[in-house]
Amino acid sequence: MDCKKTVIDQQNSFIDRYTNQSDEILDFYEYKPGEQSEFERRAKLNSNGREKALSEVIHSYMSDLELTEAQLKNIENLRNGHKVIIGGQQAGLFTGPLYTFHKIISIIILANEQSEKLNTTVVPVFWIAGEDHDFDEVNHTFAYDRVSRQLNKVKYSTLEPPEKSVYQYQFDKELVMDALSDMFSAIGETNHSKAVKEMVTDAIEASDSWSDIFKVMTNEVFKEHGLLLIDASYSKLRKIEIPLFKEIIEKREEIDNAFRNTQDQFANVIKKRMILTDSNVHLFYDYNQKRQLLMYENEKYYLSKDTDVTFSKDELISVLEKHPERFSNNVVTRPLMEEYLFNTLSFIGGPSEIIYWGELKEVFKTLNIEMPIVTPRMRISYLTQESKKCIDTYELDLDNLLINGIKDDKDKFIREKASDEVLREIEEIKVVQSSFHQKLINQIGDNYQNRKLVEKNNQIHQHQYQYLIDRYLLNVERENEISMRHFEIVENTLHPHHGLQERVWNPIQLMNQFGITMFSPSTYPPLRYTFEHITLEL
Repeated sequence: MDCKKTVIDQQNSFIDRYTNQSDEILDFYEYKPGEQSEFERRAKLNSNGREKALSEVIHSYMSDLELTEAQLKNIENLRNGHKVIIGGQQAGLFTGPLYTFHKIISIIILANEQSEKLNTTVVPVFWIAGEDHDFDEVNHTFAYDRVSRQLNKVKYSTLEPPEKSVYQYQFDKELVMDALSDMFSAIGETNHSKAVKEMVTDAIEASDSWSDIFKVMTNEVFKEHGLLLIDASYSKLRKIEIPLFKEIIEKREEIDNAFRNTQDQFANVIKKRMILTDSNVHLFYDYNQKRQLLMYENEKYYLSKDTDVTFSKDELISVLEKHPERFSNNVVTRPLMEEYLFNTLSFIGGPSEIIYWGELKEVFKTLNIEMPIVTPRMRISYLTQESKKCIDTYELDLDNLLINGIKDDKDKFIREKASDEVLREIEEIKVVQSSFHQKLINQIGDNYQNRKLVEKNNQIHQHQYQYLIDRYLLNVERENEISMRHFEIVENTLHPHHGLQERVWNPIQLMNQFGITMFSPSTYPPLRYTFEHITLEL
């Protein structure tokens, strides 16, 4: 695979300011991104003392998987207190959009690089956000149909979406298989389809809950890299988390004030707020098979839904000690729990996540937990030979396509194929028409009603002339149907839905075309970590 790099961050965007180490941005983080001296400083921190218990929980969680020697070795490394590179994501349908895999690839690459530079093993860990219950975010994906050149939405359709965590949701296997059939109906059959179908089908059959499918598929793809997996909702993990849950309850007001104040300060710098929550406890509680926010008012904890359930602080802590599996973190306390559990060298996150963490700096201090190095995940696109041929044919600029899409190039092509004389004459008529109407207005004088009638008449004429231009250009477009197909191919592969490929395409799309092992160590190129956008030519 050939590798090309593109700087896609707009000047003064948040990520641009963060990676270029803007002082006003870095005030909300503990470490500067991308500097080796910061990794060396962070690596000197003592272990938290929870590594033995954590390694046993992860080994238990992964015990139903076919573990590689590299994974077993990393479980032992975790037990011995080695630092981790960690990131997480919700369990999307068939693993969700490509950026989830890119987050995992980022974790693996950075762990390998720091293992080499620090001369000690750094363990790659992926945190499955199985406690999340927003099912509409994970119940669908997209498939690019190479015949129709369109993106099709593939969805797991159920009349009763779950209100509990996806870790607990026992899905309908037939409906997931229907979604898999829809996926392959769109992407078509290749020499690799049988193996990919078998992998996904085996994952479905081996899984009891929604996030289990993600777990099995992700492990199958990345096990040779030594990647460790843990689901945030795994019941055995909750026992280790009891002390921090207790502290969150006891320091509820301090934590909420720290979050609100820091967010206010950060919003003054970046002109936006990322975490939107009404909670003042920042924990969820499972009640009647529903994941409900805990709230606090009048010295009582209560559930955000319409229930009569209330707790005193002592009652809530008593329930926590007996039933920790009923508790889970919200977006404010999840990063804190992650750092409480792991000896983290660096957290890998997307742009929104990195802003989340900046909004939480004072919350980390309130709970006496040091924020790790926060590193943006790598961004990757894949350039197929079909798309490359189109780009070369029309002499398009890859960087511009990734940033802006195909529209400007397509419009330019159509204009070049159109008659300059026709377009010029229509534009001249528009100018003459406007000049004539201006003369009428000057003759009318100050009569308001008459002036408005003339102005309205001019708008109608101008609209009609523009309609003539648009219809003429549409006719030119239709006469160049083959070229329009080529532009569609480029748009839907490199800039689908007006954004980056990795936010829309699913990994199955690529594995179906290039093989189930395309992400394995022997196939995937040995990339180095970079803040620039990478395009891999397949």
